[in-house]
Amino acid sequence: MARTIACPDCGESDDIRGSETPDGIRITCGACGRSWLRDEEPERCVTCGGTDLVKRPHALTQFSRGTQLSIVAMGETVLCAVCDATMVEWSNARAVPANYRPRATEKRDDDADGPVMITP
Repeated sequence: MARTIACPDCGESDDIRGSETPDGIRITCGACGRSWLRDEEPERCVTCGGTDLVKRPHALTQFSRGTQLSIVAMGETVLCAVCDATMVEWSNARAVPANYRPRATEKRDDDADGPVMITP
């Protein structure tokens, strides 16, 4: 799984550049100019800045016949134990649905997800 890197100062995750240096990979944020070594700091939640992140299986789906939605593969997603607490608990026994947008990797303040429902 690709690691999502976000600026620890401003939370930017799109305008990020990396370059090799003798000390390791140096990451630079194009939005605020902050520079840091990639493995110097632990992964952080882009919403709250916390480091209590958990990985959970993530269902990858596609419509196989008309409106029939099928799980075609499993991936892995990162969830924040604080910001994604409901999904962390819910995903202890099942995979994270394909349409869930983790707050650990996508900074947002809304509660647009609503209840998570998977039908058999």
